[in-house]
Amino acid sequence: MGEIENFRRQHKEILQVATEISSLLKPDQIAKDAGVIRSLLSTLVGKLNVHLSMEDDALYPRLLAHKDANVNSIAKRFIDEMGGFNKVFREYTKKWPSPTAIQNAPVEFNKETKGIFDALFKRIEKEDNELFPLVNKLGIP
Repeated sequence: MGEIENFRRQHKEILQVATEISSLLKPDQIAKDAGVIRSLLSTLVGKLNVHLSMEDDALYPRLLAHKDANVNSIAKRFIDEMGGFNKVFREYTKKWPSPTAIQNAPVEFNKETKGIFDALFKRIEKEDNELFPLVNKLGIP
């Protein structure tokens, strides 16, 4: 399996867990399923951390070092955009460290989670539809 296919597989796994959490984001269900939600959130954090680490260590350095200035520019834009998301996501996970935290503020958790997931889904869509095709087209290993 090639590197880009591996990133796409990771995206599918991340989206699968986020979608499962999203299916539990009903106001009357959040407090009841807070333990399940927090467990799924931990799984999501783990998958996302591995994915981002692989991108940061393998993909983006090669794009930044590419001879084409347009490729460099696109890589910098993605890094800048993702850097903001990483910070927000870390703060989000610190705010919701336990089922009790989720149970105590289900409406706030629901709103924040939907916002975070919306940004995550858009980011994955941009990588899948813009960045990865460029990498494949250029034959970047």
